[in-house]
Amino acid sequence: MNPQAAEAAREFFAGFLRVLGESGAVEVAPEGEGLYVNLRGGFRYLPPGDAEFRGALGRVARLHLRVRHGQDVPVIVDVNGEVLSHREELAGRARAWAEEALAGRRRVELPPMGPDDRRVVHTALSGIPGIRTFSVGRDPNRRVVIEPAED
Repeated sequence: MNPQAAEAAREFFAGFLRVLGESGAVEVAPEGEGLYVNLRGGFRYLPPGDAEFRGALGRVARLHLRVRHGQDVPVIVDVNGEVLSHREELAGRARAWAEEALAGRRRVELPPMGPDDRRVVHTALSGIPGIRTFSVGRDPNRRVVIEPAED
């Protein structure tokens, strides 16, 4: 993680919370080639569970980092760990689906999901021997298929 980008993101979100009149903590961690920002607190104005809002806020933060600091860094915004919790739950379900595919020696086709969720499934299962994953279909109906790998 680029320490300058992380500090700039921390300052950006601390300022954002001040403008809203909110108090809370700003946690920043590496996320692939970008940053994961978790806003923690008992917020009055940040809508819980609003992925569209978080995505827009991440795009604004990325624009800020590019324009003000010359760094084009993707930013994932989370509020009170909701995104991280969702990812962990989905990874657990993915492992259960993989066990089902192995036990039944059959493919399991998951319901349609967005690209972030598909990435979570692929990543969660990437190290499991005897399993392969791939995506089929077109958005918004793109889905992950989990199947036993051919020996």
